[in-house]
Amino acid sequence: MKIILKEDKSLTESIIDITYNIFDQRIKRVVELVKTNGVQLKGEKEGSIHLMPSSDIYYIESVDNVSFLYSELDVFESREKLYSLNNQLKNTSFIQINKSTILNMDYLKDVSPLSNYRLEGQLDNGEKIIISRHYMKNVKQYLEIQ
Repeated sequence: MKIILKEDKSLTESIIDITYNIFDQRIKRVVELVKTNGVQLKGEKEGSIHLMPSSDIYYIESVDNVSFLYSELDVFESREKLYSLNNQLKNTSFIQINKSTILNMDYLKDVSPLSNYRLEGQLDNGEKIIISRHYMKNVKQYLEIQ
């Protein structure tokens, strides 16, 4: 894969042009990375509001109608509902994995089977999350497995 960078001071916004011979998993990941980096979410911590690139978020969890954004080391509270965050992150590397959790698949390290047709996912930071059987089709579709 070759990368060509060209500076053009006359542009008012950046343009990303991807040319490929086969739309494979590598190209798909590049497109998702670009889309994910364009989305910023508001998170609150200790009274301060933080604008966070979605690429820094490992997963989003809703507990008692409050959404929490989990980064590698921190947790931020969001006033957005889970369904609203899910809509904002559509067509990115985020997918819903259970009733209350949206996962950034870029940080999924591995999965192990559990009882009741569920999976336990381990993230790059060592955290473990549950993928319910109802949402397993999302994971399989994203990973392009049957």
